[in-house]
Amino acid sequence: MLRRLLHDEILRTLKSSPAILLTGARQVGKSTLAQQLISPSWNARYVTLDDRANLDAALRDPDGFVDALPTPTILDEVQRAPAVLLSLKRAIDRKRSPGSWLLTGSANVMTLSSVSDSLAGRVALKTLYPFSWPEIEGAGLPSVIPSLFSAASSRELIRSLPSEGKAECRALVERRILSGGYPPAALMKAGANRAEWFDSYLRTYVERDLLQIKSIEQIPDFNRLITLAAFRTGGLLNMSDLSREIGLPYTTLRRYLNLLEVTYQVHLLPPYHANVSKRLVKTPKLYSLDTGLACSIRAADDWPTLERQSGAGAMVETWVATELLKLLPLVDHRLRLYFWRTGKGEEVDFLIERGADLIGVEVKWGARIADRDVANLRACAEDLKGRLRMAVILYSGSQVVALSPRIVAMPFDVFFGIARRPR
Repeated sequence: MLRRLLHDEILRTLKSSPAILLTGARQVGKSTLAQQLISPSWNARYVTLDDRANLDAALRDPDGFVDALPTPTILDEVQRAPAVLLSLKRAIDRKRSPGSWLLTGSANVMTLSSVSDSLAGRVALKTLYPFSWPEIEGAGLPSVIPSLFSAASSRELIRSLPSEGKAECRALVERRILSGGYPPAALMKAGANRAEWFDSYLRTYVERDLLQIKSIEQIPDFNRLITLAAFRTGGLLNMSDLSREIGLPYTTLRRYLNLLEVTYQVHLLPPYHANVSKRLVKTPKLYSLDTGLACSIRAADDWPTLERQSGAGAMVETWVATELLKLLPLVDHRLRLYFWRTGKGEEVDFLIERGADLIGVEVKWGARIADRDVANLRACAEDLKGRLRMAVILYSGSQVVALSPRIVAMPFDVFFGIARRPR
């Protein structure tokens, strides 16, 4: 059984916080991870609201239900009875013992104002995403990202890295993109079974998760939005265009997109702007949060099909976005992810921010780096006036190459810590 990178992080947090809320999409392995945490040193009771008797008790008398539970307790699928969270607030206020509660939910219940207001300052928030590439390979957290912030030059950075990636790196990335990270699908062989699993997942997601949170007046329109998100992943979010194509009013479309966000199906990546308030009003980029599911929706069961759809580049960029979203909170909780774009169309795929420092990440699916591939990074560095410490071009070649004193071309497997480290 694969060990999740979040495992040790949760154990550390349980030593200081009375409660943890672990959220994530359905089928990412929250229940499995929660039960793996039970040990002689944290001998928690496991209670799930998927059990009809437990759910009925929690809905009928949430205060009595919570009061009857011993601590520590794992309370699984808590989004099915949100009123329980208000009861937990009172229980935590009476006794703030570290490690008392681990709650899991397949939607971000903290987006509900009544819940957020009551649990603020009482619960530590953790998000479990589908498997990351390092988790599947058993490679541990990659060290490249911290090194990018600490290295004084490309030469110093390269000394800490393998000199080259694996010869089969491109094929490995293709496989990871097509299978995605949901544990059942990620560990399956390609074929009809995986396609059937994704189809079943979507039906369960709409019929169970969404309808528990909010009524959806037009399920066919919502399903069309899911399909369009898969085809437009990696692009700027054009609400007016989406509204016309689906035939939904703007307000309904905004609500449906919000539902996709809080149930961890899409991520809206904000643009970087030195003025924080301006980031909130600029157009974000839309990313599907699992490339396997997105490819399945597009009926792209193999790489040639994805290429015929002219979707390979955008899907590679989407995959890098999802890997960064999974890893950055574990590498350093201060890290924030953005993209950079000018009115003239100059763009850098990702900016990683830590305090006043920024790292640029550009994604290229080709095996060669041309001068034009570096131009946007140089324009970004000039625009940011010294805040861009280092930049990386991820590509499908095999060599780690310094392109300038602060720009490095790097194979995907080196960046994500899959390639063998120097001895």
